Amino acid sequence: MSIINENNNQLVAPAAYAEAAVLANTIGEEMLTRLEWMALQPSVIVDVGCGVGYCASLLQARYPTATVIALDVAYPMLAHAKQQEKTDKLAFVCADALRLPLPDHSADIVFANLVLPWLANAEEVVREWRRVLRPGGLLMFTSLGPDTLQAWRDKLGDFTLPHFIDMHEIGDALTRVRFSDPVMDVDYFTLTYRERHAFFTELQASGMIIPACYENLIPDDVLLRNAEHKLEITYEVVYGHAWGPECDADHVADEFGTVKIPLAHLRRRW
Repeated sequence: MSIINENNNQLVAPAAYAEAAVLANTIGEEMLTRLEWMALQPSVIVDVGCGVGYCASLLQARYPTATVIALDVAYPMLAHAKQQEKTDKLAFVCADALRLPLPDHSADIVFANLVLPWLANAEEVVREWRRVLRPGGLLMFTSLGPDTLQAWRDKLGDFTLPHFIDMHEIGDALTRVRFSDPVMDVDYFTLTYRERHAFFTELQASGMIIPACYENLIPDDVLLRNAEHKLEITYEVVYGHAWGPECDADHVADEFGTVKIPLAHLRRRW
């Protein structure tokens, strides 16, 4: 995940993000656990919005014979990831998630951890992901649902960055672009902080709020504290996966009602 504004400018330093990415890493590890349910032998995996490369490294370790492409729009994130990488197996690519520099049907897995919250049009991006995914290939992703930061919306106001998308909206987008068998579920995570500075610093570094000198603009007496007098944030995490359609939506019937599909697009899912 990279924290980018609408002008494609990076808002968070890689080292700061790496230190604050506890939740993103935990979610990524859960995604890897869910891959154990899938009987896949991928040749090409694309980690879209790889950030500092945490999940890309885990994917390479899990599938050592696969080509893992660590892709991110922010070059400093990729540079940091490459510097931390202990092997030379990962392929690092600087590119936009909406314009992947990959051929059609070239990836066996598209992996996207917390990328959708920073993209305005979910349908546009999943359509691009479907383009590069082979028929029967796997899309695995996470996003942030509308319950994220809900108790803080009126206090943080316009400082919040991500788009919080209901999982049903994502499911509808997947269906419209002809993904097969989309499955989604939701989990909730609560992070707590004793000190307000640590609270604001991590929110900024993880991309939840715009980096600015606003910490002192919010009085301490309006901060929400629990019974132990700790600050807390709840995140609604949407987990999802779907399969590339065996019969690509671009294959349409001719004037005789016949649909011609290349044999390469008829491979079995498992």
